[in-house]
Amino acid sequence: MAKKADLIETTEPRTGRRAVPAQFGMDEVLWAAWLYYEQGQKQDRIAEELGISRASVFNLLQKARDEGVVNISIDPTRIAGMALSLKICAATGLAECYILPRQREGEGGSLHGQIGHLAARVLENRLRPEDTIGVAWGRTVLALSQHLSAIACPTVTVAQITGSSAATFDFSPVLCTSNIAARLNARAINLHAPGVVSSPHVKEILMHEPAIRDHFALLRGCTKAVFGVTQLTGETLLVQGGFMTEAELAAYRDLGAVGFAAGYFFDAEGKIVHSEFDGRHITMALGDLLQVPERICIGGGPEKVEAIRAMLRGGLASVLVTDEATALALAAG
Repeated sequence: MAKKADLIETTEPRTGRRAVPAQFGMDEVLWAAWLYYEQGQKQDRIAEELGISRASVFNLLQKARDEGVVNISIDPTRIAGMALSLKICAATGLAECYILPRQREGEGGSLHGQIGHLAARVLENRLRPEDTIGVAWGRTVLALSQHLSAIACPTVTVAQITGSSAATFDFSPVLCTSNIAARLNARAINLHAPGVVSSPHVKEILMHEPAIRDHFALLRGCTKAVFGVTQLTGETLLVQGGFMTEAELAAYRDLGAVGFAAGYFFDAEGKIVHSEFDGRHITMALGDLLQVPERICIGGGPEKVEAIRAMLRGGLASVLVTDEATALALAAG
């Protein structure tokens, strides 16, 4: 069998080949490698400069790798991130996990803003014509909406999956849904109902209203859902954002709940926890949510590790976008 070096000599005559510049020590392999890897020239241009065919340039570059003239390596920090992602997916059943590399202190702005930025790129790369995207609320979801590129997706629908709050806060379901739709030039479908009503009877009446019934029928066709995750200890947006009272939240904690995502409370094992609040909460049905093919949870930070771990155990998400420190904590168990 002919060696690669023989291929270089036999695939074409020497006539037309340029003389190797003296600084390359008459080494044609080194010359080709320099032009390709250091100068960034394309193989067609190198072939023209050396007076050989493109196939011969390929052979020279292969020989440069075989002889160690060129050593190609992958950034070890990226490999580590990939290994960490695969470990989390294997342990939790996630389809995919995207990890924001650790930032130096003072760089990149707030953590939820950085995660939202990464999540925007993830969502953009996953967009498909005719997608129906169900959207929840939260600071990280809003950050995603703010970092989306302006894309023309007129056949995409962006729909609110939970009712609105009477409180005024800048990461409401209406705002998150509208922002994402505006950035994508997509159709926005807001849910014209409060997130929480006064009694189960009022909820039952509203759920039978044609407009609201049709909205939830639309959500059953979601191809993607985007939501954040919230811890129940310390400062939490559930109370600060006016979604519920401290007493209502305490009732869930007393029942063992550790986190909240996509309209549902869950315990450390990921099991859904119910209180009387659920009878008054207007949101996408759990069974319908779990049928969404791509359920993208975005969030991170040390205060959310327990909630994210529990949420993954419950299978609410199929895709996770988080930060490196949170990912390391999740992988450690």
